[in-house]
Amino acid sequence: MINRRSLRIKAFKNLYAYESCKGANILMGLDLIGQKFSPDLNSMEAVDKEDLKRKKRLAEEAFNARFDAEKHKPEQDEEVEKEVEDALAFVERQNNADMKRLAKDVLDEAAHVTHDHISILALIEELAFQNKKLSDERKSLTNILGQKAQSSINFYQNQAIANLKADETYQELKRKHKINWANHADQIRDWYKGVLNKDETFREYVKKESPNYEEDWAIVDYICRGVILKNDVFTSFFEDMDLDWSENKPIVRSLVLKTVKSLKESTDTLQIADISYNWEDDSEYVMELFKITTRENEYLESLLVGKLENWDIERVALTDKVILKMALAELIHFPSIPTKVTINEFIEISKVFSTPKSKKFVNGILDKLTTELLEQGVIRKSGRGLLDNK
Repeated sequence: MINRRSLRIKAFKNLYAYESCKGANILMGLDLIGQKFSPDLNSMEAVDKEDLKRKKRLAEEAFNARFDAEKHKPEQDEEVEKEVEDALAFVERQNNADMKRLAKDVLDEAAHVTHDHISILALIEELAFQNKKLSDERKSLTNILGQKAQSSINFYQNQAIANLKADETYQELKRKHKINWANHADQIRDWYKGVLNKDETFREYVKKESPNYEEDWAIVDYICRGVILKNDVFTSFFEDMDLDWSENKPIVRSLVLKTVKSLKESTDTLQIADISYNWEDDSEYVMELFKITTRENEYLESLLVGKLENWDIERVALTDKVILKMALAELIHFPSIPTKVTINEFIEISKVFSTPKSKKFVNGILDKLTTELLEQGVIRKSGRGLLDNK
């Protein structure tokens, strides 16, 4: 199942991307100013290049001053003021568009876990069909040659797979996530012939006279566990299909194996493993965390500046700034999550995604701020039991 740590990581990645986008948008705003105050090479009128250069400098200074409260806003004429306002409006529009897109991406990336989960189940179906298809091809060839065909379709007739295919919830999820392996038919054929059909456990299964349900289920579990989710050939494929595969794979693996386990008894009804114990709450949590961190960016940064002592906020690694702001947003706005859980979770994220010294730095800043904000009543923890769901 996907847990809160995985959701925090997905939010962190998209918040980091958002900060990078904001920097790029500022550069595009400056580029707009540069274009406005550049000579028009197609114009027949005389151009005062020195005046254009002066206005460009004034506009760039005024534009940059909007992003640095300590800088004095220089005086400028109406034309300069208009171009600065237009550039700032452009930056704001771009920032808003990026924020909405990246907020949506947080949930889309989480949903991709379910997509991968159902895709692997569907791949089992396709491999079973390949068993029948290759068997038919062998029969056709041997009939032409006048020989008796020796080919097993045990896997195609696998009853555990039949139960999977018959499940309405599973079929609905395939439709919802638009899962279709048709474009990878040649790839599946290669996998069957080059990987599965060379696997000793699989070869022993297809040789069986009439495998029982227990044996049918066991081979499905083995293929998921020991082939698809283990073999480097499949790993490379899923890495190409899902940029977050290395992060998502452990979650997808647990979901696939849990779903397959529900098929263990022939009388059992398939239970598609849920992405989380309460996806409604978890999705609301991660969206709120993302939105609060972006909405209260200036306030959260002001809290950090007060604790950096001799450090300039601009010298702090962007990864650390994003991690610290997210942690503060969670500490302040999620009263049911214990402070210790929040601090430990974001320290763990810093160990994976930031610099070698980040763990100590993040821990020190959060420890100081948490103590101070608790004393001020800014952080208030409440709720029966307090959530401790990592």
